[in-house]
Amino acid sequence: MTDTRFATVVEDLETLLSVVDVDEVRDIETLLMFLFARPVQVGDVWDDEVGAAALEVVIAGNDESIGSAYEFPLSVMDLARACAETVEELGAYTRDGFALEEAAPDVSSMGETELITALQQALGQVRFFNMMDDD
Repeated sequence: MTDTRFATVVEDLETLLSVVDVDEVRDIETLLMFLFARPVQVGDVWDDEVGAAALEVVIAGNDESIGSAYEFPLSVMDLARACAETVEELGAYTRDGFALEEAAPDVSSMGETELITALQQALGQVRFFNMMDDD
């Protein structure tokens, strides 16, 4: 059976959180951090008429950060692929001048199945992280 959580296109933030089975936007932020192995900030952009109309994602690079807004309807796979373009533009991420031990996967070149697997692994890390953070 195929995991459709990440490919399902949703109309709003609440549905996205429900489909992916996470509690808050911070969990999407953490998922992207694990996927891209770099700091990421995710917030919701509100419209008074429709509520959360978009996700604002800021991806850190070594010397600069790039922020983009991704409007609903949206899937997690769409979001990951769009963020991958920003990651490519920013280049490899280092911490304190040293390359990270584990390089981020090349999301742009991944097929659908490979990306779903990477997202499943990142979601597992989010859940583990959240269990450790509850202490």
